[in-house]
Amino acid sequence: MKLMNKLALIAAVLILFSSSSQMFSQEDLNKKSFGISALVQDGQYDIMIPILLSKSAVIAPAIGIVGVSDAGTDIGLGVVTRFYLNNDSKVKPFLGGRAGVMIFSPSESEDSNEDSESTTDFILGFLAGGEYFLDEGFSFGVEAQLNASISDENSSRFGNPGGFNINTGAAVFATVYF
Repeated sequence: MKLMNKLALIAAVLILFSSSSQMFSQEDLNKKSFGISALVQDGQYDIMIPILLSKSAVIAPAIGIVGVSDAGTDIGLGVVTRFYLNNDSKVKPFLGGRAGVMIFSPSESEDSNEDSESTTDFILGFLAGGEYFLDEGFSFGVEAQLNASISDENSSRFGNPGGFNINTGAAVFATVYF
């Protein structure tokens, strides 16, 4: 039953992502309306699709998939928002938020003596950073994060199974806009 709940959650997040870009008319968008970003944070790599809602607002669905040797697969789904504080220069400082879910699914190996269980952890966070635009189609950015997480009772991801954690993080990203 846990697997069905996780699949329903993933489907709901994907529906939210696809409908969010339709809530705004084309005249509200910049000349470039979306991009693709690669984000690196603590050895984790994510792909984001930033959608420009206006000159000063971006919403970016994100996905990360990591295969952990023979242990299993870690999937991260989320959304990031950025609100630019200055649109008149190549360097655009921003504030924003992050929400996501991280799902670990153990592999079903015959060699495994342990009964590993799937885990689901949730994250909600605040971020601040800056994005440097080389031109209107390419940028680099960095962000600092303050995150709150709720761990699954079987998760060792944050060192507090079944608990609530507050932590900090940092990420760098590069984006190509279309």
